[in-house]
Amino acid sequence: MQKTDRWTDWVKWGMRCLAQPAVCEGDGRRLSLLTFRKCPRPNKVWRAFYKEGRDMRRSSQVLSVLDFGAHHGVQGKSMSVTLSDLAGRASSDLRKGVWLSAAAAWVGQTLVGKDRPVRILELGTCLGSGGVQLLHGCNGQVEYVGLEGSPELASFTADRLKRLYPEADVTLFVGPFRNTLAPFLAQSPPLDLVFLDGHHEGPALLDQWRQIRSVLAPGALVIVDDIRWSEDMHAAWIELAQHPSVEALDVFRMGFLFAKGEEEGASRAQLLRAPMRFWA
Repeated sequence: MQKTDRWTDWVKWGMRCLAQPAVCEGDGRRLSLLTFRKCPRPNKVWRAFYKEGRDMRRSSQVLSVLDFGAHHGVQGKSMSVTLSDLAGRASSDLRKGVWLSAAAAWVGQTLVGKDRPVRILELGTCLGSGGVQLLHGCNGQVEYVGLEGSPELASFTADRLKRLYPEADVTLFVGPFRNTLAPFLAQSPPLDLVFLDGHHEGPALLDQWRQIRSVLAPGALVIVDDIRWSEDMHAAWIELAQHPSVEALDVFRMGFLFAKGEEEGASRAQLLRAPMRFWA
C-alpha cells in the first residue's frame, strides 16, 4: 500500500479515518482516531533509530532477498534490491511506528505489568523497523521472536534489534512461515502481542490466525498490517473482525484484534487512549 510520506497522503488518510466507525467510551463520548497523531518522545535510542532509518533510505548497499510473500509461490522469489529501495517501500513509516509503539506500550502496561517481559511474535520482519518500534513501546523489556523468510533480512533484523535494545531477548527463525510458524507455536508460551506483516494474501492471513489463536494470552493483541492491500486481504480482515472471540479496531491501513478473555474489560477505547498517555 502507499506509504504516508507527503502532506497530501496525510490529508487523504485523515479524510478516510473520518469515514470509519466511531469508537465510544461508556459515557458515549466519541474518541477520534487522531489520538494516534503524536510522534514518539525523543530519547537516545529513538534518535539512533531515526538516524539509522534516514541513512538506510540513502544507502546504495545491495541485499539478496528471498521473498515468500504474495504471488511468489512455495519456492519464493530471489531478488537483489538496494537498501534504500527496501527501506523506502517496505519498512514501517512514522505513523505505523507510532501505532506499533503505542500498542506495545498498552500491552505492557495494561495486560502484562512489570512481573515479566512482554512476549511478542512478528511474522515478516523485513529490515526490523516494526520490531524496533514494538521494542521501543516496551522499553526493551521484551521476549521478541521474529519469523522471516529471507536469511539476509533475518540477520539484518537480529543485528539491528540487538544493537538498539541489548537488554531485549531477541530470536529470529528463518524460512517460510509454513516451516517455522507451527514448530515455534508448539513450544511457545502464551503470546501477548502478535504483528502479522508477512504474507499479504487473505487465505494466508486466515490460516495464520487459526494457528496463533490457541497460544494467545487472555486479552492479547494481534495487529494485522495492510488490511486493504487487496480485496482478499480486506475480506479476510472483515471475517476476522466479525469473529465473536475478538474486538476489532480498523485504522484503515492496519487492524487491531483484541482477544477477549479474562481482561475483557479492557476495551478498544483504552487502546485508543494509550498513545495519548504514552507519548504525552
